[in-house]
Amino acid sequence: MEYVGILDVPPLRFVLLSVVQTFTLFVAVLLGLKIVGRRVFGEKGPQDLVILVLIAEAASSGLNHQGAGYWGSAASVITILLLGWLSEKTKVIRQFIEGRPVFLYERGTLDRTLMEKHMVDETDLDSAAREYGLASYHDFTTIVLEGDGAVTGVVGTHASTRRKK
Repeated sequence: MEYVGILDVPPLRFVLLSVVQTFTLFVAVLLGLKIVGRRVFGEKGPQDLVILVLIAEAASSGLNHQGAGYWGSAASVITILLLGWLSEKTKVIRQFIEGRPVFLYERGTLDRTLMEKHMVDETDLDSAAREYGLASYHDFTTIVLEGDGAVTGVVGTHASTRRKK
């Protein structure tokens, strides 16, 4: 099969196949990241960038049909941008991706089951406490794992709005 350039017109079915392949890979990668957990990708360390680049490279050959050439790539990019926009603008999708806040610590009690599920340990809680200027997570009345992976806490009877970066 020869390369299809910008001036060549591929069969429409190849371009549409590129859109379908891009859609399915977008959903599969999004669900995979959701399964991995908010804590893992909420902090976005260097390893996360490497993982995302490698996922992109691994998925690139499956995004568009080989016979679609340039127009298949263009259709894939437009599909990704459209799906990204929809996932930001559609409340139901955004809530599914972000999830609800999870209460890890309330009234002196740690929920170790939730902590294990979301890959948070006491060291993470102590680190969040230090960012609030506290000695230990025990100084909080409530600690919450937010939908974006940030750990926030309530000190005394009022909530602090400072977030862990």
